[in-house]
Amino acid sequence: MLFLNSVVFLVAAALLPPLLLLGVVYRMDKLDREPAGLLMSLFFRGVLAMVPILVLELMADQFIDFFPWRPMVYLFLAYFVVPGFIEEGVKYRVLIRRTWQEPNFNFRFDAVVYAVFVSLGFAAVENILYVLTNGFSTAVVRAIFSIPGHAMFGVVMGAGVGRAKWLEAHGQYQQAEAARKNAWLLAAVLHGLYDFLLVAFGWVFYPYFAGLVLYVWNFLRKSAREDGPVAL
Repeated sequence: MLFLNSVVFLVAAALLPPLLLLGVVYRMDKLDREPAGLLMSLFFRGVLAMVPILVLELMADQFIDFFPWRPMVYLFLAYFVVPGFIEEGVKYRVLIRRTWQEPNFNFRFDAVVYAVFVSLGFAAVENILYVLTNGFSTAVVRAIFSIPGHAMFGVVMGAGVGRAKWLEAHGQYQQAEAARKNAWLLAAVLHGLYDFLLVAFGWVFYPYFAGLVLYVWNFLRKSAREDGPVAL
């Protein structure tokens, strides 16, 4: 019984930070709130994204470990390329496949909400696994750094996808495709840089983290304030 209570406590501690951030972003969607069923499906698709991400990252790690890289090159590949491009790539694919033709996707800020729900679904299950393995102190550290990171990458990706949807609705198909690719690429670069700096250059990571939080928070508020329909 004591063990069960401990597990329940750790899972609740792991879930609390992503759920709080989801509530913040959801409440910022003032013009046309999204259906609960759609948002729950996106959250659980983010949870399920853990499976292909783990498989792809294990394969990539095996490939990287096979070669005698210089230490800094190894760190760059293992902590910039692998987590940034694989994790954001899978989350991007989940986001596009589920929402691009979604009838409720009728405002630009909708994509931000969708992307954050996918990102924090993945972050939630990742956090649960870390916490069950390493204990409560891990939940505190990840609540401060890792989970807000996933939320911020989701905001950036979602804003790009929202712009792409607007461009497509206005007949600018090539620009829309470029905006979609850039949405994934920017999120991947920010994520890769986030992990790489944390591991290799901790003294640079903290100002980077603080600057990213300020930028994304202001960008998020501006996106919510200037929200509008994707088609007129």
